[in-house]
Parts: sequence; structure tokens; C-alpha cells
Amino acid sequence: MDLRAFIEVLSTQDHLRRVPRPVDWKFEIGTITREQQVPLLFENVKGYPGHRVFTNGLSSPGLIALALGLEYGEDLNTIIKAAKGRSQNPLPPEMVTESSVLQNVVPFQQIDFLTFPIPQWSTQDTGRYLGTWHINVSKDPDTGTRNVGVYRMQVLGPKQATVSTSPTSDLGRHVAKAERTGRPLPMAVAIGVSETVMMAASAACPYGFDEYELAGGLETRSLRLIKCQTVNLEVPAESEIVIEGFVQPGVRVQDGPYLDYAGKANTNPKAFVFEATRLTYRNHPIFRGSSVGIPGAEDHQVFSLLAHLSLVDFHGRRSRQRIQNPLLRKRLFRAFQFAGRLGAFHPRTWGR
Repeated sequence: MDLRAFIEVLSTQDHLRRVPRPVDWKFEIGTITREQQVPLLFENVKGYPGHRVFTNGLSSPGLIALALGLEYGEDLNTIIKAAKGRSQNPLPPEMVTESSVLQNVVPFQQIDFLTFPIPQWSTQDTGRYLGTWHINVSKDPDTGTRNVGVYRMQVLGPKQATVSTSPTSDLGRHVAKAERTGRPLPMAVAIGVSETVMMAASAACPYGFDEYELAGGLETRSLRLIKCQTVNLEVPAESEIVIEGFVQPGVRVQDGPYLDYAGKANTNPKAFVFEATRLTYRNHPIFRGSSVGIPGAEDHQVFSLLAHLSLVDFHGRRSRQRIQNPLLRKRLFRAFQFAGRLGAFHPRTWGR
């Protein structure tokens, strides 16, 4: 299912809450998202006629079941068993030439991220975040192997945004290799991808493993990809928004403060800088984002599933793994946040 098909399933089964009244992108969308913890489609964002924002799509195990094509009422063990079996049978993606994300093509000179209703999710956030529930695509400059991850992105200007991650992440390794030659690193950002692609991108796969193959396994069909035009990368054909560009070599800026998974404001003083070269999007696009920071938010729900699949990595020693995984598997999210606030671990996913 692409994002729109998933939203339709949610609507048909009465799991979707539409918000037709005017809402403000500054704080209000994030506040409602954290308070209600159900799938929300904001249909009337102030200053953005024709645009929509979708949040909380995976905010419970039942919703994860629906995203996997299972029944909403399936018990948690059945969901885990299905996801585990599918994750062990990855499928290679297939290339296509046509995609609805090409309905609107914006050249470099006209790119402005704030064309979209990007929220400022929390009063603790320093600004608007382009990337909170999206994918970042890059390739190893030496081997050409692809990585698909989730690394938060704060808007810096019309064409620039931060990319917040650790040096030991796959993207961090790609940037380091590019910087050694003084070259920018090609990167693509896709917003509004299928929820199974988000699960795969959030997983701690071995270096060099293609997360698109994991997404295909989770969906039980090969993921359809299209080629980017200004960078040698591939993105899901069913994306709502695609941004092509480069991570600039040797440039570091501050990202945040940003209300993170542990429920505290987190700052990265050495974030990368991404500059866009091309922007495409569907007609009447749906901006997909997430407001985290509360126990059991949708990032926690995905972490919990991935912990059962042994696909969570918080850049820590085995002792840290022994702390995080039981908490996530047992869905002890408050304890998980408390440990995070104490600095017990910092998750690989979401660039935190």
C-alpha cells in the first residue's frame, strides 16, 4: 500500500480522524498529534490551501498490522511472527519509469521547502522540521551500495536543511568517505512513502544491505523505484514528495533543540547540511510527519516491533543492548524514555 491507500484503509475501518477545521503549522499540529495518538489527517492548514498533513499512522500495534496487510484485531504475537517471517525473505526492488510523484517538477531556482506545511512540532523545537517521518537515500562512494535510513532534518532555508546523525551511522560513513575526496555526497529525501518502507528504513540492517529489499519482504512484493534526475539514486515511485540534492562536504551546523524520543530537547552541534537540486511532488500532496517525545508514540511502536526482529541498534555496547531490547519488547516505553534521558543509549534510527 502506498500512503494514500493506507489512509483509505484507515478511513474505511474508522481508524482515521480527519481534522477539517483550520490548524496552525506552528505548535498546534504537533500538540494535537501528541494528545490524541490516533491517525490524524489535517485537511486545513493555515496558509496552505490544498495541502494536507498526516500523522500517527503507526501509533498502535493494530495500525502496524494494517500497514502489513493484516487484520487490525490480530494479537501482537501474530503481528511479530508475520513481520519476522517476511523480514527473512527480502525481495529486490524493481525499476519503473512512471510515477505520480512526477506530476509537479520544481527546478532548482524555484525550490522552497516552505511550499509545504512543515510543522514546528513542539515549543521545545528550535524550528520547522522537514524530516521526522521520511527516508534519506545515499550510496557508499566507494562501493555504490545503497543505504536507506531516517535522519531528522531541520529547515535552514528555502533549499537547505540539516541532516542529524552520528558519525557511525551508514550515512555518516558515506559522508566521511565523500569528504575525504572533497566532494559533496548525493542524497535523496522521500516524504510520504509507504509505512512498510518506513519500517525498513528504521531497521538496523547490516552495512551494505539494501533496506529496499527488506521493505519488499515486509510488503510481500517488490518495491517500485524511480531514478532521480540530478543524483544517481533511486526513490520509491509511490512517494508524495521527493527532494534531490547533496550533503555539503566539511560543513557542520547545529540541529535543534528538538523534542526527541526520550522526551527531552536534544541538540546536535555537528549536523550535516543538505542542499536541494530538484523537487517533485504529487498533486495535492500529503506531508507525512511525526511528533514524538511521549511514551508509546509511533516511533516507539516501530522500535518495539524492530526489537522483536533483532533490528534495533542504538550504537551501544552489548550492555546497552541488554537494557534497550527488553524494555522495547515488553513495551515499557516510560522506562525506555527514562533510560534514554539518562544517556543509556542513543538510537541509530531517526538520526538521534
